[in-house]
Amino acid sequence: ATRYERLSRNYMAMLQLVATVIWLK
Repeated sequence: ATRYERLSRNYMAMLQLVATVIWLK
């Protein structure tokens, strides 16, 4: 469960970063 949560958190951070870059463009 911990590993999945860690991976999910990392995925969400990556998604937010991509969304921010797209929004800035």
